Amino acid sequence: MKYLIVEYLWFFIIYAFLGWCVEVAFHVVTQAKFVNRGFLNGPMCPIYGFGMNILIFTLYPLIENPLLLFFGSFLLTSILEYITGFILEKIFDDKWWDYSELPFNINGYIALSFSIMWGLAGVFILEIVHQPIFKLVSILNNKIGNIILSLLFLILIIDFIITILGIMKIKKRILLLNSIEEELNIFSEDIGGKIYKGMTTAIKTKDIIGHQLDELEYSKPKLKLDINEKKQYISNLNKKYKKILKDKGLVHKRLEKSFPNLKERLADLDYKKK
Repeated sequence: MKYLIVEYLWFFIIYAFLGWCVEVAFHVVTQAKFVNRGFLNGPMCPIYGFGMNILIFTLYPLIENPLLLFFGSFLLTSILEYITGFILEKIFDDKWWDYSELPFNINGYIALSFSIMWGLAGVFILEIVHQPIFKLVSILNNKIGNIILSLLFLILIIDFIITILGIMKIKKRILLLNSIEEELNIFSEDIGGKIYKGMTTAIKTKDIIGHQLDELEYSKPKLKLDINEKKQYISNLNKKYKKILKDKGLVHKRLEKSFPNLKERLADLDYKKK
């Protein structure tokens, strides 16, 4: 069956929302608490919307053959999950999910058990769930429905932009913490070993984080300071470090709850500091 573009757009919205509901329900059952597992702030998981549109477009002609439908769903959803996990890690320098502890996983992005589950879910949705949804979309395929659809995508785009900006802020925050940690390590080595080689990361750090460390006076050759100046400088670094650790935006706090790997990454930084 061939669908109109507007119908695929509705499928994306509906399945993205249903996917979010599935993720929330899964974590309620496994963790006994509500977790907004979506990449976005709103109640949508785009990967489910993309995934179901791919399955509908490629596999719906196989609707009469459940076995082929299963293997097709198994393969396509696994490829999508792997590519998505790989791209997210390359862009944001962190894994958003990790199946490394599960058997028969590939680089932690996909695991056999989850791929089988996605394959079975694909069969169930295409054979049972999709027809009622298609009927709903047919009812919504009018002027009012198109207005609603446009508003939903506008909200989705705004949410996506807000989330991306929040993630970029998190990346800068981690980079800043790493820079301060590097500076503290240099002082530690200097004081402990009495090694004075004129080393300084002032210029390098200033290039990376710009004005954010101006108040820490990175323009001086810090290893040439006297002992009192060094103590004061290290104290300023510690205060800055603690301030950054506490300074979390709404997107950051939500993503820490949704994706534990991000929280563990920042916890590692805090542990190293201690």
